[in-house]
Amino acid sequence: MFGHQARTYLAPAAGVTAFFETVIVSLLYARGLVDYFPSASIGPAAFLEYFFTWQGLLLAFFFLDGVLRLLAAIAGQALGIMPLYALVWIQDTFEKRAARKKQTPLVVDVMEGPASPNGELRICSCRPRRNWDRWMTVMYGDRLYEIARAEAAPPPRPYVYVLRPKPESKVIRGLHRYHPEEVFSLKDDQPGLPSPGP
Repeated sequence: MFGHQARTYLAPAAGVTAFFETVIVSLLYARGLVDYFPSASIGPAAFLEYFFTWQGLLLAFFFLDGVLRLLAAIAGQALGIMPLYALVWIQDTFEKRAARKKQTPLVVDVMEGPASPNGELRICSCRPRRNWDRWMTVMYGDRLYEIARAEAAPPPRPYVYVLRPKPESKVIRGLHRYHPEEVFSLKDDQPGLPSPGP
């Protein structure tokens, strides 16, 4: 309910800020154009000359940004200011690069098991498996397992997954064919230890 109310107020708020952005940018553009007239090469074309200066292009960009955000707000969508998207993208790029530097080196997974009389297997890996949760069925060899739990361990294999034999009566919702060297072909994952839940 809170999320629904938040979305209800976001579009009008974005519309108000977009309106003020458009008005303020228009006033700044008009003021800049008036100040530019005395230095214009061709008087009648001063508007075009000013438009292609760095100030004119910058103000035109923010004017377009405000208009697009205002139209989106009228349609019920909330858009952020475009330069903020660029800043978020740059920050995200740096954070991913820093996360990759902190990752442990790629090494082959280690299988330990059966770790107990009930046939549990332990997979110790240097990379997390983001899609391994309690709904995932893992096939290793010719046997099927389910994810019992995830644990943390010291490097170089800080991600430990405990697998138990899947009951024959349990429905398979997702199947992963596992092999210890698959870590070398995994896509870049965000560091973290996914929790398979209870």
